[in-house]
Amino acid sequence: TIGASYNQPISASGGTAPYSFAASSGALPTGLTLSSGGILAGTPTLAGTFTFTLRATDAQGCKGTRSYTIIANCPNIAPSPALLAPGTVNTPYSQTITAGGGTAPYSFSVTSGILPNGLTLSSGGVFSGIPTSGGTFNITVSATDIQGCTGMRTYSLAINCPTITMDPASLPAGTAGTPYSQTLTASG
Repeated sequence: TIGASYNQPISASGGTAPYSFAASSGALPTGLTLSSGGILAGTPTLAGTFTFTLRATDAQGCKGTRSYTIIANCPNIAPSPALLAPGTVNTPYSQTITAGGGTAPYSFSVTSGILPNGLTLSSGGVFSGIPTSGGTFNITVSATDIQGCTGMRTYSLAINCPTITMDPASLPAGTAGTPYSQTLTASG
């Protein structure tokens, strides 16, 4: 796995010990090396499938080879937090997304769904803006690390309507047969 320590001893038989080992063709996974004593070790830094041939040479100079394939997997990348804080229509919103499990820095994007009008997600992982409409918005955010490995999380972002207050709190009494007028106002 990219970013995780790897250690695999290689042995040989059929000749006269001691043996020395070397890569004779192909490419070892980026970040791994083979010691002459037969230890394939290091920390993979690039995902992919790597095919290579190793050669063992015994004390008499006799050689044997074997081909190997190692798959260097991406780590599990997990965007967080697990839930997004709700927002309110016409109120500034800011929420930071982070990620772990891979190799920083990460870049973020919305890979499915539609953000509320007025909000954006920066490549640095910050939801920001002033939402202009309410509702529940289902989106999937991907986090991609510096190695190109990606993890995703689906969010349900609620944008609530603001609390609207009407004034006055109560209406004055009217008198029968007398014209009545009262202005109502609202805020929020």
